[in-house]
Amino acid sequence: MSNTITQEAYDEVVREFMQDFLMTAEEAIDDAVRHFETQGIDLSNIVKDLALSDKYEPIITRLERLTFAVRDKSYELVPETLQELRTELDKDIGHRVFAGKQKCYNILLDLLKDCRKNHAIVKSALKTITSLMTGNPDLLDDDGIALQIEMLEKYHDIATLQYLLRWIRECCIKHELNRQKIFDANIFERLKKILVREDASVAEIKDACSVIRALVLDDDIRHEYGKAHEHATVIAKGALDILTGLLSRFLKDKTVVGDLMITLAALIVRNEFCQEVEDAGGLKFVQDIMIDYPDSEKLNWQALKLLKALAGNDNVKSHIVTSGCAPIIVSAVSRMKTAEYVVTAGLGCISALSLRSTSNAGVFYDCGAPQVIVDAMKAYPKNTSVLRQACWAIRNMSVRNKSESAEFVAYGVEDVLQNAIRMHGAKLDNDAKAALRDLGLKVDLKERWTGKGVNLNNERQ
Repeated sequence: MSNTITQEAYDEVVREFMQDFLMTAEEAIDDAVRHFETQGIDLSNIVKDLALSDKYEPIITRLERLTFAVRDKSYELVPETLQELRTELDKDIGHRVFAGKQKCYNILLDLLKDCRKNHAIVKSALKTITSLMTGNPDLLDDDGIALQIEMLEKYHDIATLQYLLRWIRECCIKHELNRQKIFDANIFERLKKILVREDASVAEIKDACSVIRALVLDDDIRHEYGKAHEHATVIAKGALDILTGLLSRFLKDKTVVGDLMITLAALIVRNEFCQEVEDAGGLKFVQDIMIDYPDSEKLNWQALKLLKALAGNDNVKSHIVTSGCAPIIVSAVSRMKTAEYVVTAGLGCISALSLRSTSNAGVFYDCGAPQVIVDAMKAYPKNTSVLRQACWAIRNMSVRNKSESAEFVAYGVEDVLQNAIRMHGAKLDNDAKAALRDLGLKVDLKERWTGKGVNLNNERQ
């Protein structure tokens, strides 16, 4: 893991370069960055150009105005000031980190607490604090979480709820501790109240679903073990029936049905959850969506993600194929071959459905999957995600279907796999070579460990 330094230590080095070597601010900053990077120092949370004080002057000025407004209880110019501050914060992460070091977070919290009844200021402050914490979630503290929960209880207008939910979501992205604290504050019960409301708008449902997905992420590299699975289990137990009901209710509304599918895909992390969604008609919904919206790349991608998640249950996996989904999946990948994310999801779906299932693999052969898979690999020779999913699909379709696997060879898969090995090396070496091996083709395997030619002695000393 990289070493880190404080903002103060970095600023001191920049000042020394400017004073001792008579450098300009720009030259001192460039040299300081090179100096620390050669030592393996992580500068991701450092405002590198703080010495260029004029650059951040607008932030300082707006924060001073907001501080005086809160102190004097004078809020006439606050909406305009918040808009100007938000414009600065949206420029880049450096502006947001600088603002955070200037107590912007605390000022905005005070403003939200003092102006609870002024909906215009509350909405603007929520948008601003979301901008501040985009890619900068470390600022959240216990006071902020308590305020989030309180506001979820008290505010019911659509716009305010949307801005609030977006702030909460941003706090969860790439921050495991924030997720755990927000989840432990029983946010799920508040989100569930939104989802079960008869008059809940499409916008509210979409944003509530986005928070649920954020709560089950596992994307914080600072924590080796997160609680994504635990969160997903708790939420699934309390919300699968609600989400499948909403899927039925909004089947013809393409603006929200995709969010519901991708949320279900994130939650069905256990065998029984897959079965519960299938029993509620989830599979039929997915089929209908892929048939009704054949040209929507996003909806087909979301449907493919849900199908792959449902394949975690062997019984459901079998039913997916016997119900006629295989040709729909192959057709979607073929039609939308210009969309990398759809191709990746489709190949992942084929891989999951043919895993440990000779009959399912046979159906995919009958649907022309080999040609579609090889064509996808040829179309994206530089995309490791597409190539990896293709390798897995080839392995799962060929390992138990040796006679049919000759179709892959006929479409030139050997050259494609060898080219992937040459181009990507260690990233794809194991997957591509395993695919070659399962196809019965020549493969150069490396012996990872060899003995030293000494007989082993099993006798106890």
